[in-house]
Amino acid sequence: MKALCIALAVVVAHVVVLAAQTRLGMATSYASYVGMGALAIGAILHVRRRQDEAHDPRWWMLVASIVLWLVCIALAARQSVVLDNPNPSPGDSMFAYLLYVLPVLVTVSSAPVAAHRRGALAIDMVLVVLLGVLFYARTFSLVSLHGTNDRQNALELAWMFDLENVSLALAATLRFVATDSPADHRFFRAVASFFATYAVAGFIYNHDIALGDYPQFGATPWDVLLDLPFVALIASLEMTPTRRHWHPPVYVVRFVQGASPTFLAVSVLAFGLMVMDDHPPLGIAAAIAAVVGIGLRGTLAQVDLADVDARPTRRPDMPAGLVFIDRMTGLPNRRAFDDRLLHEWQRPVQEGPIALLVIGIDFLREYNDRYGRAAGDECLRMVAAMLLARGTRAGDLLVRFRGAEFALLAPGTSLRDAVTLADELREHIQAQAIVHALSAVGVVTATIGVAALRASGHLGAPDLVSTAERALQRTRRGGHNRVGTLGTPHALPVDPHNAPHRPAHGRSA
Repeated sequence: MKALCIALAVVVAHVVVLAAQTRLGMATSYASYVGMGALAIGAILHVRRRQDEAHDPRWWMLVASIVLWLVCIALAARQSVVLDNPNPSPGDSMFAYLLYVLPVLVTVSSAPVAAHRRGALAIDMVLVVLLGVLFYARTFSLVSLHGTNDRQNALELAWMFDLENVSLALAATLRFVATDSPADHRFFRAVASFFATYAVAGFIYNHDIALGDYPQFGATPWDVLLDLPFVALIASLEMTPTRRHWHPPVYVVRFVQGASPTFLAVSVLAFGLMVMDDHPPLGIAAAIAAVVGIGLRGTLAQVDLADVDARPTRRPDMPAGLVFIDRMTGLPNRRAFDDRLLHEWQRPVQEGPIALLVIGIDFLREYNDRYGRAAGDECLRMVAAMLLARGTRAGDLLVRFRGAEFALLAPGTSLRDAVTLADELREHIQAQAIVHALSAVGVVTATIGVAALRASGHLGAPDLVSTAERALQRTRRGGHNRVGTLGTPHALPVDPHNAPHRPAHGRSA
């Protein structure tokens, strides 16, 4: 939270200085923008180290976009301070404001797997270069290096910025919602937060301040609007991993992932149409490149998704989907778990360790003996419903593992975070207050074994399962209603005065 507090302090100081005086207002605004950009870069680099995502190149692309935005600020400051140019739309900074989105646009347009192939990267680079040329042609068809005195041209440029920001915000939000990877969830949440805020703040600033004949343009408290996207970005980076309370259907996830490579090509096509009147050959070339790029890029993405997401063959007499579903709880079953675990273990670019929580319901055998088998089944359904209602993190998979056990597969999760998550789950299960007279605390509880391993050539997916199961067994030997790893179990202290008698006989489930 330190970076967010600093960012908020910068915003407050910016407003105070601008409200107090206008003589240094413009210099103060430029200094604030540079400080916010640098703070955002520092926050991004910190998150990469903290969340074991040092090998994820997309964060570097986000840094590159912010660096290019700082170049925009430097060019604008040169026009205002060095050249004493009062025009709100000088050509060099306007062109740079279009250009800075390109690194992020490439990442938003990346397919889940195909983005790592050289062929797909080559297609993206060709489209990016062409889009940069289109930006240049469009910008300088509306303004000169000095700017423009034609309000209509300046307004068209402002609408281009709005379209750019809104399009990136929508694309990143789609990727954020329809993702099956925690790393994707964190990245696209950050990008969507930044561009959604920028779309609103930039619209107000460009239309009502810069082009609204606002007095003391460039030295007004409204300049703080351009700080807010960085505050939103830093706040997103500071957030803990989110819980997913809406699980999109598989076809929605696959549709968004399959369509994402078209974002870049559609941008090329849109700007090609914009320059068609002034530069017909360039517009035609852009349209052809966009169509070819969409075809090639989409084909690569579909081929890779088909390879990665291949599933075991279903029996002809088994209804579609039931082979992966536990009938009693409605959760995915062990076969679905094995399939997903293998998928994650063999993922070409796996960021961070893969964590597994094996959740064992304590004394379920005794529960069945006292309340009946039907009540035991209902108890399991209630626990399953609670875990689903609570919401899993993006990319996690909750399954009915076996008998009285559930399992939560959490890719991209460190052992420390997995233990924290497990203890939260344990508390939620106990908080359900399902009466169990033979339990140590009078209600149904769970003991959870936790493991986290990195996929490597020395370890296989079964090693993760074995480690988590042994962690559960070891933890149960020390008691119940606990979370433990193969290290020191994390025990929950129990008040012996309030705890009912625990039966000395019988096995725990």
